Amino acid sequence: MAPIIKRAEKENRLHKLLAFAKHLEDTLTSDTPAPPLSADLYREINNTIATQNIDAAGRRADLDKQGTRLWNLASKVKITVKDKELLCLIRVFACLLLDCAQWCTHGTTANSIRVLKSSLRTSKYCLEQRQLSLAEIIVERAAFYEEKLKNESMTSREEGHLVSRLSHEYLTLRIALAWRQDRLDLAKLMLAKHDLAANNLEPSSAEELADTLFEIGKSQVKKSQWSGAIPWLEKAHDVLSGQNLEALSSDAGELQISIMHSTARALMHQGDEGSRSKSWNIIRQLVIECGDRLAVLILKLDIFGTDPTSSAVPRDYCDILQRIVRTVHLTDTNVKTIIHHIHKLRSRSPPMAHAVLVTLLTERLFGTEEQKWLEKTLVTIIWNCTTSTDPLDIFRSLDEILDALAAGSSKPLSPSAANAAQVLLWKRIETSYNREAYEAAEDWCQLSLHPVFGSSGALNIGKLQRKLILCALGRSDVTKAREIYAQMSTSNKRDPSTQYLLYKVALRYQDPELATECLDTICNISAKDATLLYACVLEAQQTGDQSQMVNSLQRILQKYNYNAPNEAHLPALLRCTARLLIREVETPSSQVGNAIDEICKLFEAAADQAKTSRQDATTDVFSLAELDWFSRNSYNLALKVCTSWDPGQTLRLVQSCFKFIDLYPATTDAGVVADLSLRRLFCAFLCGSLLIVLARNEDRVEEQLQHYLNLRKVVDDFRKHAKDQISRLEGGAKDDLRRKYSGLLAFDYEAAARLKAWGSLDPILKETQEHGDPEMYEILADITLSFEAPSEIMITTLQQIINITWQYDNNNIDKLARRIRCLFTLALTSDLETAGQVVNQVATIAETSRKQSMKYPAEELEWLTTTTFNRAIDFYCSSHDALCRRWAERALALSSLCDDGGQLHELLQRKYQGLTWHE
Repeated sequence: MAPIIKRAEKENRLHKLLAFAKHLEDTLTSDTPAPPLSADLYREINNTIATQNIDAAGRRADLDKQGTRLWNLASKVKITVKDKELLCLIRVFACLLLDCAQWCTHGTTANSIRVLKSSLRTSKYCLEQRQLSLAEIIVERAAFYEEKLKNESMTSREEGHLVSRLSHEYLTLRIALAWRQDRLDLAKLMLAKHDLAANNLEPSSAEELADTLFEIGKSQVKKSQWSGAIPWLEKAHDVLSGQNLEALSSDAGELQISIMHSTARALMHQGDEGSRSKSWNIIRQLVIECGDRLAVLILKLDIFGTDPTSSAVPRDYCDILQRIVRTVHLTDTNVKTIIHHIHKLRSRSPPMAHAVLVTLLTERLFGTEEQKWLEKTLVTIIWNCTTSTDPLDIFRSLDEILDALAAGSSKPLSPSAANAAQVLLWKRIETSYNREAYEAAEDWCQLSLHPVFGSSGALNIGKLQRKLILCALGRSDVTKAREIYAQMSTSNKRDPSTQYLLYKVALRYQDPELATECLDTICNISAKDATLLYACVLEAQQTGDQSQMVNSLQRILQKYNYNAPNEAHLPALLRCTARLLIREVETPSSQVGNAIDEICKLFEAAADQAKTSRQDATTDVFSLAELDWFSRNSYNLALKVCTSWDPGQTLRLVQSCFKFIDLYPATTDAGVVADLSLRRLFCAFLCGSLLIVLARNEDRVEEQLQHYLNLRKVVDDFRKHAKDQISRLEGGAKDDLRRKYSGLLAFDYEAAARLKAWGSLDPILKETQEHGDPEMYEILADITLSFEAPSEIMITTLQQIINITWQYDNNNIDKLARRIRCLFTLALTSDLETAGQVVNQVATIAETSRKQSMKYPAEELEWLTTTTFNRAIDFYCSSHDALCRRWAERALALSSLCDDGGQLHELLQRKYQGLTWHE
């Protein structure tokens, strides 16, 4: 049973193999082919190799037929199938099927030759596609058939020649595979098997072998492995030399020249005398055989460039190049080659390189259809001229070339070529400008503006014109600078960089209106970049124009909304601007009003930015020192100008100072906190003083009341911090703070009265007893009499003021008497009881003051006495006898205190006694 199972297994394997081959054929020939998977083909290739030893003569025809069809199909589908690996796999699989068919029947010599041919072609194709593993599989099968055929006797001479040729092709293929596998030792071994000495290679085989050897040598040359390249190149030369050139293909001559060319170069790089001698011998042979062919001339140039012992001077190199330029047929490759060697010549002699370039441009390229060659040559000429240090009249030479080009070329330069040329010229412009050779820089600029470069675009033209303006400024020729500006296009005039240069012109021309216009344009046109505005600041500083410095700094701050770009330190920018604005204000001019408003804006913006900055510790640029500078200077400036500026403007400064003080961290040193608290009190006093002025001068009721309300808030803030400072301070400082407190209380009293906050008047009056100044009570009394308050409020308040005044300032009896008169007048019409108390109080005061050698003012006492008696008569007339007696008695009591010798008392006594009373 075992043999049966074994035979069944063989049949099954062959069946599967043929089935897959048929499926592969169907797939490749279908209308909508689905590309077979490479993995499946690899698997079946391995299966085919394993099936090669199966003896199945009955399947030979099927295998051969399917292999042939797949082989032919692979040649057809290579156009549609782009996967080169897949094509290699199909060819290998087809070739293995043919091999398997040959194995099945131990086929004939003809079939062996056929399979060998297929194997060699398949291997070559795999090598071309760099599929080395697949090539190796087929080469192994080819080796079998090559060995088999060598050992068989041929039936004819032609068949023997064919087998010999295939054998040589096989060895050449083995050499190529070993080279591709980086196994040059194996390649040398395969080369040794070639019977080259017998000179029995057929022309096609010899040419193929020489080409393979040349490729190996060339690969070594590319790696600069000169000693390794020479044997392969010499062997390739020997193979071709042993053949009749007429029997070789048309490409064999070019191959021979290429081999000699590479051999000469490799020998020259060896460096020894013998190798150099061989190299020159090859060149002489090439000259004899080829004449002035481009390849030979290029080789001579290469040898000149690498032979350190060559007696050739740059003139020889130049002569060869000139010969090439004048005779060679121009192609992209040839032009690139010429330019490459001109670069080499330039390293030895820039003038000679320039001469060759001019020849190429004027004799070969003027009028050519290939504009790119002309442009490349022109750019190379400009590069050579602008980078050369040789004493040449470069400028004149270039100018002549450009004029000739403008006259002799019908097509303008492309934008890319014009830009490239101007970039090179720009470097020379910059070099001259940086050396302050302004006239030379102007010449180069004018050359860059030549009509030939008209396609470079408006931006480049504007850049060059701006450089001309800079050169004119460098020569202090302001008129020339303005002329150049006038020649510019509208778009270039509006360019921020142009406006900056015009700004410089305006400063030197002392034209402030033009300078301001330029600043506005720069600010409006340029993006969020203040670089040019910073440059304007520096320019104004260099020219000493303080007004323009201020304008420039203000534009920067306005552009960034009083912030600053990352590269700028905002506090420093604000401080610098503030100092300049303050200095401008101190120098009166017609613009002082605007400067004052800008100062206020600046300090307000600084406070806002400082608040934002302090909220983020990572970006905080306002240190304690910065906060201290802004808070001190805002307060000091406000204090300095409080009598000359509008109160509203001064108030803005003080309010900014408050904001800066509020930004100090809670961890601030105690000594600093104490100083800040005192500064806050000074700010509050100044703020309160300004608010009271604004409120009194305001005609609009709502605005006025708002000022009073803000004033009360400021006084409340003062109260919070005043107590600690009063207890801390001593001497004059303490007295000064008390006076400020007293003044603010008076302002608070007025504000409360105007706001009709009647409930606040009494607490304020009580507060004045602790911190008030006796002289302020006259002010409080005047305020009380001036506001529209209910009579009971006015009476109560005035009475309280009089009591406090008598308690703290009983020496000033005249002021007291006037206040009493006011109180008495108010009470007499609305509060008789209080009026009576006032009379009694005056009697007490008059009696007391007499004892203290102070007399109650006679006029006031007399007025009060007569007014009281008259009120008694009023009661008498209205039949209020009790009230009449009471008020008459008060008047008599007062009259007795009058210093008139009792005259008034006697008069009133007689009149009182003359009254008739009802029972």
